[in-house]
Amino acid sequence: GFLFQKDNSGKTAYERTVKKHGTQETFKTILLQCIPTDTSLPILHHVIKDAPQYTNDFTPRYPSAISLRDDNGRSFIQAQLAGGAKTLVNDGFYFLRLSDDEIAEADPVTKQYPFLTAASGESGDLSTTYFLLSKNPSLLERYKEEATQQVLEEQEAKMTMKRKRGDGDGDNEEGE
Repeated sequence: GFLFQKDNSGKTAYERTVKKHGTQETFKTILLQCIPTDTSLPILHHVIKDAPQYTNDFTPRYPSAISLRDDNGRSFIQAQLAGGAKTLVNDGFYFLRLSDDEIAEADPVTKQYPFLTAASGESGDLSTTYFLLSKNPSLLERYKEEATQQVLEEQEAKMTMKRKRGDGDGDNEEGE
């Protein structure tokens, strides 16, 4: 919340406090008293979303928050991928550490697998997309099946709504 809200000059409360007291003192005397290290608040998700440049300041101080999910059910890994800051080129070791389960879990917000998140981000990183897909190629077929099923369900819902409104289902011709 308030830690990363910008004031009129474009500075966040966190930035102003670190500038005045330093990173160590900011955490030691202020933040850790307000947000304990064993918090159930997904603080790292907020950092990734609002101020990803400070992820390395917060992650070692809130290790238990790595396993938390945010209000949307998104894991820390999913939040990082959706943030677009991680690519195979700039952090290859990060991707090497991903488990098969993490690679195969669809983001609850976007409904996309990690390879799709990497492909559809602002940068649309092809090397990251290829790496993630090569770790589990069956995800492409699974995604195609899920997308096809979703389209069919949407079409059926539209037809049902037309029938309820009396528009018919398009099968009847005049005079029959």
